[in-house]
Formats: sequence, C-alpha cells, structure tokens
Amino acid sequence: MQEVIIGILFLAALFFMGRKLYRQYKAKDSSCASGCDKCSPAPSAKPFKMPDHLKG
Repeated sequence: MQEVIIGILFLAALFFMGRKLYRQYKAKDSSCASGCDKCSPAPSAKPFKMPDHLKG
C-alpha cells in the first residue's frame, strides 16, 4: 500500500513539473513573435546625452 501512495505522489510531482516546463516554454502571445514592434516599449521623449565632463 505504501508503494502505491509513493507512486501516486511521484506521478503527481512529474505532472506538475512537466506542466511548469510546458508553460515556461510555450509562447505567451502569438502576435508578439511577428516582429511588428507592437510590444516594444515606447521611445523616450528625448535621447540621453552624455555630459561633456564625463566624455573622454
């Protein structure tokens, strides 16, 4: 009886680990893989300019 319980727990652990790995590598949204830049962050208002005293 103990072996059956251990087997069930082992199979349940394998199931949850497999589900976690599947969800980790599954594409979240198919539209983001198209390269349309819809998901990219918006550009900043003005670009960063390095102060003159830090150049060189």
